[in-house]
Amino acid sequence: MLAEKLKGKRRVFLDTNAVIYYVEENSTYLPLLDPLFKMVADGQFIALSSYVTLLEVLVGPLKGGRPDIAQAYRDLLLNAEGFEFFPLDREVAEEAARLRAAQNFRTPDAIQLATARRHGADAFITNDKGFKRFVDMEVLVLNDCLKPGTP
Repeated sequence: MLAEKLKGKRRVFLDTNAVIYYVEENSTYLPLLDPLFKMVADGQFIALSSYVTLLEVLVGPLKGGRPDIAQAYRDLLLNAEGFEFFPLDREVAEEAARLRAAQNFRTPDAIQLATARRHGADAFITNDKGFKRFVDMEVLVLNDCLKPGTP
């Protein structure tokens, strides 16, 4: 269902939770995310993310003494074909401040949204329903894409 919604998209932003579910092979979301990452590998669209994602995904493995998982995140986000990764720059910071002021997004979420918008994302994939109030691009919430009856 998620893969169908991404057809024709050229640039798709991946929020932190989608990356965590994929790398750590979450059994609930992997059936949605495997086709998505295959589409990226096949060049059907470019996956975008930011250094906020890198910061967030590394915390768990670093706390848990799992350098192998931390490296898997680095390999995917920084080295995989079909990914573009963006730092926080002045334009993103200012756009994030506007989003916080206007829509009260938390700082990390505002940075993610501002990065997505600034770098031309056609869609934003997350599992945080709070992002649905962002109307400047299509927000796809993973739980909304699950088949009925999926835990």
